[in-house]
Amino acid sequence: MALEDDLRAIVRKKMANKETEIRSDMTFADIGLDSLDIVEIVFDIEDTYKIVLPKNEGEMGAGTFGDLAGIVARQISA
Repeated sequence: MALEDDLRAIVRKKMANKETEIRSDMTFADIGLDSLDIVEIVFDIEDTYKIVLPKNEGEMGAGTFGDLAGIVARQISA
């Protein structure tokens, strides 16, 4: 899926280990990201897709990469 590939590229920019595989079931902690990284990723996604991600939709840090992809897909199609 192109959207997930694009989101992986955005997330990978913030990762210390760029070679880590990003699976849909991984949390951001699993990927090695902290809360500041997540905030920066959200800003990058909002700028890239010209959307506003809901701030209260399941704490982003507690969700998975798949959750993020679903939220972005819904916002793009809205």
